[in-house]
Amino acid sequence: MPGIAADHHLLTARERFLNYERLVSHGRMGLRRDALAIATAALAAVDPVRALHRSVRLDGTTLLAADPATGVAYPFELAGGRVFVVGAGKASVGMAAALDDLLGERIADGAVVVKRGQAPARLPGHIEIIEAAHPVPDEESLRGGLRLLSIAEQARPNDLLLALVTGGSSSLAVVPAEGISLEDKILTNRLLLASGADIVAINNVRKHISRIKGGLLARAAGCRVLNFTVSDVVGDPPDYFTDLTVSDRSTFAMARDVCERFRLWDRLPPSVVERLLRAGPDQETARAHEFRGGQIVTIVLANAALMCEAAAREADRLGYAGTIVSLAVEGEAAQAGRRLAAGLKAAGPSAALVESGENTVSFEAGPADEGLGGPSQEAALAAAADLAPGQAACILCLDSDGSDGPTDAAGGLVDDLSAAAAASRRVDAPAALAGHTSYAALAALDDLVFTGATGTNVNDLKIALKGPE
Repeated sequence: MPGIAADHHLLTARERFLNYERLVSHGRMGLRRDALAIATAALAAVDPVRALHRSVRLDGTTLLAADPATGVAYPFELAGGRVFVVGAGKASVGMAAALDDLLGERIADGAVVVKRGQAPARLPGHIEIIEAAHPVPDEESLRGGLRLLSIAEQARPNDLLLALVTGGSSSLAVVPAEGISLEDKILTNRLLLASGADIVAINNVRKHISRIKGGLLARAAGCRVLNFTVSDVVGDPPDYFTDLTVSDRSTFAMARDVCERFRLWDRLPPSVVERLLRAGPDQETARAHEFRGGQIVTIVLANAALMCEAAAREADRLGYAGTIVSLAVEGEAAQAGRRLAAGLKAAGPSAALVESGENTVSFEAGPADEGLGGPSQEAALAAAADLAPGQAACILCLDSDGSDGPTDAAGGLVDDLSAAAAASRRVDAPAALAGHTSYAALAALDDLVFTGATGTNVNDLKIALKGPE
């Protein structure tokens, strides 16, 4: 029975981290090597293509999809109907190529929207790959969103829509609601990202100014939907990380509450304000009762729990006492970095603290310019200032997709010697934190972490190591 071939080997830390040699050439070199090894194992555990390989196979004309969390296998008969593929997000492109290899000519039409620079050298033969902007949408995001909508609208009740919607989709594929321009959508997105709101609050607004979010793409298809996804939202609520093709719980009232709490009303475009205030119940997002009888099946291939469990196991293997501190770290990135440093101070020797979540950075004067930094970089830089000199400790903070904020870096790796190194190189870390310019500060210390696109996207990962006494 044919399945998806796994044709890529497990990466070593040297292969996973593009600047590995520079990262381990200074400071607490042994601890740094171990932190990168632990992160490599963690990222391998949440590779969605490998997970898809284990989950999906063809048995004649039946597609069998097993949920890794429950072991339940869902059969989808392909005879008598067509197969369509839609997708968007930073962890979608590898899954698209894998499904293309498996299903080939069975795919009637398909498109996946990925972050610019993610398109593979070998493009799928039956699925179009569209590159667009993240974290703020652009014209290609609109083209991608309209393409996904056009595919969904081709579907009939006997067809099957395979959806590969992962983190980043809210920017990568957009179709603004009637009366809202792309420019208004872009401005709203910028304001939301700079507000300090968490991703759930941000998406409560974005869903209600869209023609495809909040399950509206699934509503447009009106056929069976099989979602393959990875979770990049704390708590793994499907309607917040794969929200194009699952039913939604959010409401216009919840969107308005976000605008009120974060004082956005006076800055939002008039068209957005008008929709949020005037829309009627018939304009709500798609509700669960619209999809009865197992019409939508969602399989989560990877999440933060899997990533952190793998990290803790690898830490134990390397001789540390691995502990998962939290899977739900939220709030300001600098504060999260300082809390982790404090936790490491209180931990015993040879401790490995692992945590995940989704941190934010709030900008008083509005959104940041490209390249200033990201939450993981800011958390690492803040942690460096709070690590006690001579304690033999290091902290790695990275975004699991390989792109932290609007930058090309995945995050930062610091140790208890980093603060002294900053002073000797005249790097003003407090000023960098205050101005949200962590990228330049970490670059001056050779402490930026580069992975390139990892192919997955399951929240941020933080690893804190303490040496033996």
